[in-house]
Amino acid sequence: MSDTPWIAAQSAAGFLAFGAVAWQAYRIRQGNEVAHRALIASEAVAIDAARARLDAQAPAVTVRLTDVAWPPHGASQFGVIAGEWPAGHEWHFPAKEDDRIVLRARVLIENGADRYGAVEYDGDLIREKEGRRQPVRSHALWPAGKSTVSQNLFLQKDFTVKELSENYEARQTGRKLPHSVTGTITVHDSRDNGVTDTWELELTGCPVRPDKTRSGIWVVDTESGIDSLEFESHPTHQRTYWLSRRRQERLPEPTYRPGGAEGGPSLP
Repeated sequence: MSDTPWIAAQSAAGFLAFGAVAWQAYRIRQGNEVAHRALIASEAVAIDAARARLDAQAPAVTVRLTDVAWPPHGASQFGVIAGEWPAGHEWHFPAKEDDRIVLRARVLIENGADRYGAVEYDGDLIREKEGRRQPVRSHALWPAGKSTVSQNLFLQKDFTVKELSENYEARQTGRKLPHSVTGTITVHDSRDNGVTDTWELELTGCPVRPDKTRSGIWVVDTESGIDSLEFESHPTHQRTYWLSRRRQERLPEPTYRPGGAEGGPSLP
């Protein structure tokens, strides 16, 4: 009697057993994946809840740029803004390319919450007092009506006319303008488990342009006016959430699925 039918039966039984094991393994993996997704979702919900709590406790601070200087002004010996360059003034290159022009905007900081925040500064930020520029130091920002600390605060720097002509040339070729005034304002609530808000401020532009008919002569861009300058009047801020500011431990970003992009949520 041939053993072929018996061998065939054994092979079929083995295949069915393998299929059952494979199906069971698949179901286990599927169950593990569902459980893993549920864990990630629950962690994301917990992180969102923690961020919402920190948002509610944070100072409600706004930062604005206003009173952008126009027409262009010169720079005084004390480094503060001087008089306007007179209408029709011409700069003959290279003889006058080292004359200086100030780019400046007033910075207003307002605290709309009922609690104070600690403010820190970096970059081209100054305070004016009695016609002189002074460095800006860290301080407490109290709610509106209790403090006037943002008065006479400016984003300001002076440039040579040559440098600002390089801005014009860069704009004509679609390149990033090489010369700008920049500053950073940082606000936090002094709590170890709190938030830090950071504003990156920038003022740049091309207040001068070449004369259309004469080579080597630059004039104020009266055609574009203040539109020749580039700035955000209401700059946005970046918020950092802390598990512990002292230990530099940040609250992670919520991730809603495995493999979500670092630094932001990943939707299902």
